[in-house]
Formats: sequence, structure tokens, C-alpha cells
Amino acid sequence: MSTKRILIVDDEETLTFSMYQSFILEKGDYEVITANSGEDALEKLKDNGFDAAIIDIYLPGINGLELIKRIKEKNPDTTIIVMSAYATMDKKDEALENGALYFFEKPFDIKEVKRLVLKTLALPPASVKSG
Repeated sequence: MSTKRILIVDDEETLTFSMYQSFILEKGDYEVITANSGEDALEKLKDNGFDAAIIDIYLPGINGLELIKRIKEKNPDTTIIVMSAYATMDKKDEALENGALYFFEKPFDIKEVKRLVLKTLALPPASVKSG
């Protein structure tokens, strides 16, 4: 099985760090990359695609909706999960129409997002405990 690549994009550095920590605390067959802007994410996308991306809709510069389109152009099979604290129903619908598979409103349970990503990528959730 090849290593899966997961991208986390949010301008809130504490959130990207927390999500990153959640994934890397337990060893898994995945690599986690973070970005704090759409431009930073696109730069990281140049070398290789991602198997999954967790993206905030509202980002400085290139917004999350545009980022979804660009990621899907490069790799249509990327699983996209969108998150936002301020999204309207129109933005949520637009994200889903552009290829997002799931939408989470902030605040959300990071472990639940992690569980969903790993399930979507068919990876064993090494550190996730039911309860």
C-alpha cells in the first residue's frame, strides 16, 4: 500500500496544527501537509497531488472554493472535506457542487474529521477509539 497524502488548509494556524497533531500522534501510512493560505496549498500541490484535502472556505488570497477547483483539476480523485465557521448554504452548496464530499461547520470534533478521512482513504484509524 502506498503512502496517502493529506493536505490541511486553514488560515487559523492553531487549527491546522491541532489537526496535524491528531493525525501524526499515531503512526499511519499517510503523510500530512499543512498550509495556511490557498497560495501556499497550491505551491505544495505542484510537486504531487493529494489523496485527501481538508479545506476552509474562507482563506486569504485564493479562497477555498477556488482551491477545490484547482485541486480537482490536477487530481479529480482527491477527497475534499470543507470546513467553515461562517459558510452560508450557498457556499456549502457551491463547495459540494465543485467536488467536496463532506462539509463541517466549525467548531467540529477533530477526531471525527480524522475518522472520516481515514475511512474515506480506507486506512485503519490507528489512534481512534470508540466511546
